[in-house]
Amino acid sequence: MKSLLFLLLISAPLIGGDKQPPITRLACGSCHKPKPSSPIWKSITADKPQGFIFMGDNIYADTEDPDVMRRRYKSLVTLPDYAAFAATTPIYPTWDDHDYGKNDAGAEYPMKKQAQEIFFNTFNFPNDHPARKTPGVYHSTTMGPKGKRLQIILLDTRYFRTPNILVRENGRKKYYPQTDKNATMLGSAQWDWLKKQLHQPADLRILVSSIQVIPTNHRFEKWANMPNERARLFNLLRDTKAGPTILLSGDRHLAEISTLAPAKSGLNFPLVELTSSGMTHAGASSYPSDFRIKDTYYSKRNYGLIDIDWSPKKPIVTLPIKSHQGTPKKLAKVTF
Repeated sequence: MKSLLFLLLISAPLIGGDKQPPITRLACGSCHKPKPSSPIWKSITADKPQGFIFMGDNIYADTEDPDVMRRRYKSLVTLPDYAAFAATTPIYPTWDDHDYGKNDAGAEYPMKKQAQEIFFNTFNFPNDHPARKTPGVYHSTTMGPKGKRLQIILLDTRYFRTPNILVRENGRKKYYPQTDKNATMLGSAQWDWLKKQLHQPADLRILVSSIQVIPTNHRFEKWANMPNERARLFNLLRDTKAGPTILLSGDRHLAEISTLAPAKSGLNFPLVELTSSGMTHAGASSYPSDFRIKDTYYSKRNYGLIDIDWSPKKPIVTLPIKSHQGTPKKLAKVTF
C-alpha cells in the first residue's frame, strides 16, 4: 500500500551509469544574494551532499545590461565559501526571475538570449551540452546504477512563459489565473522535451520548478496562475507513468512542504513538494494553504536536503529543512 508518513522536527555533472555509486544526499536552495558574512555555504558543506540544486534567484541581477549581470554572477563565483564548495560538489542550476533579469518576468523580457548565455557560462555548461542548443535553460541529468537511478529535471519557468495577469487590490499586487487556453508556462518545445524525459528510465525523479507547483492560495507567482498548465503537468506525470517523483521549488522567501493526494493529482502516489527559500534573506509571512503539511512552515533563512534511502523496493525520501546555520527545523519523510 502506498502511504505518506510525515515526521516533523520543530526547531530542533556527469552521468556515471551503473558504475557510479547511488545518490543518497542532495542539497537545494534559492533566493541567494552573495554575502561573505553568511555561514550558509559552510553549513551546506558540513552536510556533505553529493550535489546542490540551485533553484533560482541564485543572484539578484534585475537588469537589461549584460555587463551588470556578468558582474553579479562574478560576485557569486568569487564568493570564497561558494567557490570552495562548487570546486568539489556538482551544481545543478536553473533560474528564476531575478537571475533571469527582471522581477516576475516571462517571455517578454528583452535580454533573455544574453541572460541564457551568461547563465551557461557561469555554471560551466560544456559547449556541446544539449541545453545550449535550444532556447531556455531547461536540462536534466541522470545518475546512479540500475535500481537506484535518480533523474533530476530542471525546468525553465521564465523564457517561454506567457505574461502574468496583474491586478492591484488594496494597494497590493495580485496575480489572477490565466483564462486564455493558449497561455503557457513552459512553451511547446519544453513540454515535448519534458515528456521525453519522463519516459526515460528512473527509479526516482526530482522535478525542479523555480516557482511553486502545488500551493494555490497565495497571491504571488505559482503554477496555479495557469491552471490548465498545472493540470497538464499532473496529467503528464500520470500518462508517462513517471513513477516516484519529488517536486522542488523556491521563490517564496519561506520554506514549507506541501502534498497533493492521489485523488487530486490523478497519480498513484502522493505528490510532495519541498519549497526552500531564501538562503540569504527570508521572512515572508505565513498564509493559509490547503496543501501545506502541518507545522512545516519556516520563515527564516534556510536550505533543504533530499536524503534517499534505496534499501526498500521503492525509495524512501526524507526532506529536512535546515536553518542557514545548519540547524534542523522541519522534516518530512515520504514513502511511495
